[in-house]
Amino acid sequence: MNILISKPSFWLALIVLLLGIWLMISRAPVYLPRLDANAPPPPDEDSYVFGFATLANPLVRFIVIGRPVPAEPAQLRGWQRNRRDLRGEPSMVLDGVRFRVSPEEMVRLDRYERTGRRYRRDLMVLEDGTSAWVYRLKAAEGIEAVHD
Repeated sequence: MNILISKPSFWLALIVLLLGIWLMISRAPVYLPRLDANAPPPPDEDSYVFGFATLANPLVRFIVIGRPVPAEPAQLRGWQRNRRDLRGEPSMVLDGVRFRVSPEEMVRLDRYERTGRRYRRDLMVLEDGTSAWVYRLKAAEGIEAVHD
């Protein structure tokens, strides 16, 4: 095993592989679904997003957005997590994270969340008084209610 690791071809292959993965994540997110025609346009400037499920995970944010995205704890009053969605619950406070993204990065998030088809993006007021976009499931109708 040590002989293999000491060969320059091993290190070159490893560097090429890591560079390819980095380029795929940061520049060409082919793994994200296409942007739905019903998706709203992204905001004109940087915005906050509130993540309470997968977007609360730093690895998911890195893969979807294409860069490490720092986040800070945040809360959303009057809501409770209900599987992949939110349910209004006046006495509850939902814990999550708040992070800042550019308009281009918001498009990547919209692609990941399938905004316009599966999710919608609502601007909501967090516990600290700041506004953040929150992804919520759209009301399913017809065939969409049956298929995931």
